[in-house]
Amino acid sequence: MIIMSTTTLLRDELVHRLMAERQGPCVTLLLPTHRTMPEAGQDHLVLRRLVEQAESRLLETGDKRSMAPWLERLAGLEKGIDHTHNTEGLAIFIGNDLTEVVRLPFPVAERCVVDGTFATREVVRWKLGGVDHHVLVLGTRGARLFHASNDHLLGEVRGAFPMENRHYTTDAVAVSTSRGQVNQLREYHVAVDRALHEAVGANGRVVVACTHEQYPQLVAEAGHKELYIGNLAGSHDHHAPAEVVKQAWTIAYEDQKRRHAADLDLLKRAGAGKHSTSVKDIWSQVREGRGLTLLVERDLRMAARVAGDTMELVDDATAAGVVDDIIDDIIEEQLRKGGDVRILPNGLLSDHGGIALLLRY
Repeated sequence: MIIMSTTTLLRDELVHRLMAERQGPCVTLLLPTHRTMPEAGQDHLVLRRLVEQAESRLLETGDKRSMAPWLERLAGLEKGIDHTHNTEGLAIFIGNDLTEVVRLPFPVAERCVVDGTFATREVVRWKLGGVDHHVLVLGTRGARLFHASNDHLLGEVRGAFPMENRHYTTDAVAVSTSRGQVNQLREYHVAVDRALHEAVGANGRVVVACTHEQYPQLVAEAGHKELYIGNLAGSHDHHAPAEVVKQAWTIAYEDQKRRHAADLDLLKRAGAGKHSTSVKDIWSQVREGRGLTLLVERDLRMAARVAGDTMELVDDATAAGVVDDIIDDIIEEQLRKGGDVRILPNGLLSDHGGIALLLRY
């Protein structure tokens, strides 16, 4: 059975699942896709081409019987993906125990990789570097929840949402007093807050699109106040979700800037022996599990030659035996060791060569 997952997954759940060690080959398919017709109608042809490449490479690895789990998952892909919901890119990961399908809000180069680990560069840098958040459209009669990356709408979150306000009533007796009206709204807000926490998790970040009067009431009554990062004021019940997400993006971006400032402040306050900015030192310290928080500029890439416990940076990323981007290896190892990773905008770490590591010890 193919288990499809979309980008409504929590940010780090997907990343850590792809990082997990597993038996057998790991197949990664990356392809640019299209939101609109007629271009989107051709995306299945690109996928078919990549599936054929993957099948061929798998059969170079083992016979049909041993590769059956992978071949079966590949065969089911074309039936399982609805291209009418494509965005700018698609990343597909197939292992012996999973199939993950991730719609990306940016284009990627067409690529098929069959290796001992997944090719996660694009997904990891997006998940950790983009402003991944949710937008709650809250009205008095109901609520809808949307997942967004930067100013792109990724999709509507289903399950507990859309949520109808079951506490809403026009009964004259029930709402005849201000106390009755307040109690009615409080019960609704508590239910929304509870469902929201279940949908986005403890580390979620939510912009609430509602009237400026309703927002402080929601936050005051919420049991998970840390989820709410700002209010897009006004009534948005009848606005296009993509437009609401674009407006909410400015609020999410300001929240991200505050987080970046806090990260840089931690680095500034870290004393001697508590941080590293040398790529060679960081590579060693991350492998030893000493990394607490890794800070990396979004587009930083460095080629290196690795031999056992030594690593040397090189200029030619295409030379034989060279890792074309040691920064990605450092990021993945930091995640495997249970450390945090912050992907920052280009230029914020210019005084540190684009990378820094806060140490556990």
